[in-house]
Amino acid sequence: METVKKMRFKSYFIFLVMVCSRRLFAEDTPCDLPQIENGNLPQYYYSFKSYYFPMDKGKKLSYSCVVGYTTESGTQDGRITCTAKGWSPVPRCYRKCTKPLLENGSFYSTEMDFKIHEKLQYKCNPGYLTLSGAAEDTVQCQPQGWSSQPSCTKTLDIKNKCPPPPLPRGHFSTARTYHNGDKVNVQCTLGRKGSEEIQCEGGKWTSPSICIGAVDNQESGTAPPPLEADAETRANQSHHNEDMKMQQDCASPPVVKNGAVLGPVLASYKNGSWVEYVCQYYHILDGPSTVYCHQGNWTEQPTCLEPCTLNVTDMDSNNLTLKWRREELVFLHGDLIEFECKQGFSFLQTAIPSPGRTQCDQGRLNYPKCAIQAATEKCGSPPSIANGALTVPALPQYDSGSSVQYICSEYHFLQGSERIYCSEGQWTSPPVCIEPCTLSKTEMEKNNVLLQAFYADQVYFYHGDYVGFYCKQNHFGAESGTTLFQVQCERGQLAYPRCVEREKQVRT
Repeated sequence: METVKKMRFKSYFIFLVMVCSRRLFAEDTPCDLPQIENGNLPQYYYSFKSYYFPMDKGKKLSYSCVVGYTTESGTQDGRITCTAKGWSPVPRCYRKCTKPLLENGSFYSTEMDFKIHEKLQYKCNPGYLTLSGAAEDTVQCQPQGWSSQPSCTKTLDIKNKCPPPPLPRGHFSTARTYHNGDKVNVQCTLGRKGSEEIQCEGGKWTSPSICIGAVDNQESGTAPPPLEADAETRANQSHHNEDMKMQQDCASPPVVKNGAVLGPVLASYKNGSWVEYVCQYYHILDGPSTVYCHQGNWTEQPTCLEPCTLNVTDMDSNNLTLKWRREELVFLHGDLIEFECKQGFSFLQTAIPSPGRTQCDQGRLNYPKCAIQAATEKCGSPPSIANGALTVPALPQYDSGSSVQYICSEYHFLQGSERIYCSEGQWTSPPVCIEPCTLSKTEMEKNNVLLQAFYADQVYFYHGDYVGFYCKQNHFGAESGTTLFQVQCERGQLAYPRCVEREKQVRT
């Protein structure tokens, strides 16, 4: 019996340790590879998923939206941060808004596509007005589409609408524009009994009677008192005057280092006005991009976090080279940078998991250090790869710490490190050259699709590239019903979209 109890206690203790370990591990590395509909991360994150993920809290990622989509802020690229609850903000790509239809009016912009939060101004032709009774108005592109449908209506129709009724001795529950024939039920105030229904007729309201005079006066036959503002109205007017006094204008918005205000800067701004900040190229905006004028003061402005520029002299002094080939030596705040030691050198901090990895922190960068390696066993000729070759002829023997570089055949995608190293008589893993996708005119004709103009004269596409197609005239997607498609090249294969004629689509 005592043995059984000990076994149960031991099992329970092991279970607790496993649960706690998983919980701690989940808290330390809560973020896996994010799945972004209509968006992508840099290709190496997919190629080396097990190496980069899961990521620790505080790490940042950059992602890009495919053609025709933007982030919620209206940019093509976005930034996300790993938090205890996952990626924040959740990476999403929204379809751009296409210019809406407008009869009896015209738009000020000639653009056909608009980013999220972008505004479009329009004006009505002579004799027509917007629904609010103005000659022009503005709509905004939002994640779910345009904020409202632009509309221009004949002036006569506008005049047949009534504004909210002015009732000094009564009140009603809503405040909106009313159409000809609409009715409103008025509840009397200030001790007057009853209610009355008034109606919109020809742009004007029928006059109320019950809310004008007291019941006693009506019964005695005396004339009702003149229509004037009651105590409640006077109190509201007093509060309104006090609110107007409290509203103060703001001076020019504050200057943000490495940033600027979109559009011209004014000398003063009305209370409630707002401006939007943007950062210089390569700088990350941290904080609210929109700043408001509130009672003479601006709300909190953002900061522009500086990028890191690699210093070749510092890299040489630490015997470093970049692990991944890159044309530009500029990294954004929060980016992870991976170094390798030069031939014959190794990292000093071998105890940590990734000694060659460092992170850009607001323009500051700590370079890893490499030291000379001790003489060790040599390597033979490096391995050959399909659809690729060494950049220089191979030697029969290499010293430990030596490296060779591979290059892929034209249009083939190099997956892995282009450079391998001799270590203790063994070569590190060579890269793989993934074949491209070849555009097939036969498949396009078979599926009734055409190549988008952006990809014109392009026959080969790298693995991971996106290809844009659209349906032939009077054809629509057999499954989606749409006419535009983005297809990704997957290891030499393209899944062509299929378009059918409208009538056939209806029958199916």
